[in-house]
Amino acid sequence: MKKNLFTLLLLCAVTIAACSSKKHQSPTGTADSTIMAADTAEATVEEPYNLEAIAKAIEGCTYLYKFEDGVAFMNKGDERIYIDLQGRKVERPAIKKDPNALIAKYKDGKYGFVDSEDKLVIPYQYDFAVDFSDGMALVCDESSRIGYINTKGELVIPYQYDNPAERNGNDFHEGLCAVMVDDEHEWFSYIDKTGKQAFPGVFSLDGDFSEGMAAVRTTGEDFRSGYIDHSGKMVITLPQGWWGRKFNDGVAQIQKADSCFIIDKTGKRLFQVNSDIVYFGNDITFSEGLAVVIGKGKYEKKWGFMDKSGRITFCLGEN
Repeated sequence: MKKNLFTLLLLCAVTIAACSSKKHQSPTGTADSTIMAADTAEATVEEPYNLEAIAKAIEGCTYLYKFEDGVAFMNKGDERIYIDLQGRKVERPAIKKDPNALIAKYKDGKYGFVDSEDKLVIPYQYDFAVDFSDGMALVCDESSRIGYINTKGELVIPYQYDNPAERNGNDFHEGLCAVMVDDEHEWFSYIDKTGKQAFPGVFSLDGDFSEGMAAVRTTGEDFRSGYIDHSGKMVITLPQGWWGRKFNDGVAQIQKADSCFIIDKTGKRLFQVNSDIVYFGNDITFSEGLAVVIGKGKYEKKWGFMDKSGRITFCLGEN
């Protein structure tokens, strides 16, 4: 009798363990062939934010700004309101100033650079200039040729480029910058901070480096779109006709006509973006797990946050 009871208990334990294991297994298939529903995305992972509480807090807002250091702000009428990731109203955070920041400033027909206290650091001497990025700044001479200076005002990369890579403004990111190397075909390549070409190859579309990758499109009849790493190797290849935006917060937006997906850093499609939203800015930019979006159609002019499973605050509760 005791032996039979022990056997029965052992069988029950094995069955419970098997069921528990099955319950926590990841869903099969890839998001490349299946649009992942919002309510199936990593339900067992505890989110650092409360999307439902945030949705209530921002309802009716007329402007919304992304989360930074756990705080976002919105406008409701004439009032500016700050909330945390749990949807709770908080005090306005102190404005952080970078004491090492240098900002381009225009005066008397020339550009120079001032620090965070508006003190002149690099004299007004350039016909055009943009703010520093990654320790380098684009400047132009009287012939509108482009060069780059360091924070000491030294012309590290001589004036030599006639046209900027206008899509991203020629900024340095992660030590690399896209510059136009063939004006006739409008082809680009990447240089390092010494002005040397960082790796072989030219591109017909270029993107800023972010989180180790840049969105590009190669040249020629058999061109490819995708993401390259710092060596110039294509590490994510997109299907024909698709193009990508830069990575932020571990994800990026890829698009073809009106179809848009969010991918992770392996190239896996996480979800298809709701067609009833437009993006705040040029692309969908995630910060602290959430991205600001604006509704259209039945969600006309509604502001909200979208998370990395595709849930949107102004769509919650809908089937």
